[in-house]
Amino acid sequence: MTMPPAGWYPSPEDPATKKYWDGSQWLDIPAPDVQPAKNRKRLSKRSILILSIVGAIVVLGTAGGLVWKGIADQKEEERLALIEERAQEREAERAEAAEKAAEEEAAAQEKVDDALRAMRQDSVTDIEESVKAMAEGHVADGVLTGPILSVSCSPIGGGSTDDLDQSTTVFKCFAANVDNGDGTMNGYTYNSTMNWETGEYTYGLGAP
Repeated sequence: MTMPPAGWYPSPEDPATKKYWDGSQWLDIPAPDVQPAKNRKRLSKRSILILSIVGAIVVLGTAGGLVWKGIADQKEEERLALIEERAQEREAERAEAAEKAAEEEAAAQEKVDDALRAMRQDSVTDIEESVKAMAEGHVADGVLTGPILSVSCSPIGGGSTDDLDQSTTVFKCFAANVDNGDGTMNGYTYNSTMNWETGEYTYGLGAP
């Protein structure tokens, strides 16, 4: 397409006014005073058509650029919003996984603690059997009067075998040799000390 030469032409927006065409684009400058009719040159219909088309293309191109920029900005906002949404979802998933892991760990630890308490109770039974065997030996040696009916051992000082923070527990053991028939018994006092870390204990006759 051949462009008209530079000059003043009827404006594409309003043919009743003039606008300057520099050969490639419209310039927004004031129109000159109207010249006498003898100096005016009439544009051909073809030139006017070309200029109108060029003006329309310029206007459409500018509008199209603005529309495209608006679409690009909107897509960028949508992309950033999606990134933020996915980041929040991942953070929620990590928090949920951490909470679940903590609950599973707590449940596993509780099972371990229950097993340790059961082992301690079994150890108390072992201590009572050892003390009874010692007491029966003392009866056989004539040190004590028998028979030994039963032996029970309890932590002193309000201690408890359920307290897993205690590494050592001292027991007071009672070796009964007389049943009074009224729910009470007479007997002898023994003692025992258990080291829960090593699983070893000592015991003997007398109060702890």
